[in-house]
Amino acid sequence: MHRFYLPNLQQLVLSAAEAHHAVHVLRLKPGDTVNVFDGRGHEAQCAVREISGDSVTLKLLAQSNAAPLPCRITLAQAVPKKNMDLILQKATELGVASIIPLISERTIVQLDEEDIKKIERWNAICLEACKQSGNNWLPELHPPQKARAFLSGLAEQKNSYALKLVASLQPDSRPLKKILADSPRVSAASSVLVLIGPEGDFTPAEINDAKSAGCSPLSLGPLVLRAETAALYALSILRHELMAG
Repeated sequence: MHRFYLPNLQQLVLSAAEAHHAVHVLRLKPGDTVNVFDGRGHEAQCAVREISGDSVTLKLLAQSNAAPLPCRITLAQAVPKKNMDLILQKATELGVASIIPLISERTIVQLDEEDIKKIERWNAICLEACKQSGNNWLPELHPPQKARAFLSGLAEQKNSYALKLVASLQPDSRPLKKILADSPRVSAASSVLVLIGPEGDFTPAEINDAKSAGCSPLSLGPLVLRAETAALYALSILRHELMAG
C-alpha cells in the first residue's frame, strides 16, 4: 500500500509535494486506500476523499501506533567523500533514532554547518527510506558540526549515553561483545552513540578526543572497511546484540 508522510494526522490533507506524487505519478483516485505516517510513531490507514488539482484530502479509516525500537542508537558519521546518501538511507532502514553528520579533519567534502540545501536533501532521503521500509519513526537529523567541537561537548555530557563507541583500527579496540561484557548497565533499553570516521578514519587526535569523552574503541574486524560499510556493519551488530528477538 502506498505510504505518505503527513506530520499532523489531525489534518488529513497531503502536502503539495505528496499530493502531486499521489495524483500525477501514482494516479490515485477517490476511494483508493493509502497509509500515512507522522514520523513520530503514528500511522493511519485512509481513503482518498477528494482530489482537487494538487490537493488531496483523506478520510481516516484506522489508526495505529508503533513503539520506538527499545535501544535508541545515535550515529555520528564523519561525512565521507561518497555514499553519505547511502549511509542515511540504510541507517534509517535499520531504525537509528538520531544521525549527526560530522566534519572531521579528514573530511574531503566541502560542507559547513549551515548547508541548508544539503540538509534538506538528506532529510528527504531519510523520509523516503521511512516510506520504503515501513519505519514510522523518522530519525532526527542534526546539522553538520565539527568533530572536535562535538567531542568536546560530548565530554561535558557525562550521562548522555549509556554506551559511547568509536570505530577504530587501533590496537586497543575491542569487539562489541567484549565491550558489552564490561558494561553491565547497557541493555536493550539503553541509548548508544557510535562514531564512524571518513575515508582515512579519524585522526589520532580525534580518536584521543573520543576516548577522553568516554568512547570505547570498537573493533569492526581485521579488515579496513569503507566508511559506508563500517557504518552499516556497526549499526547491524548493535541491533543484533541489543535488540535480538
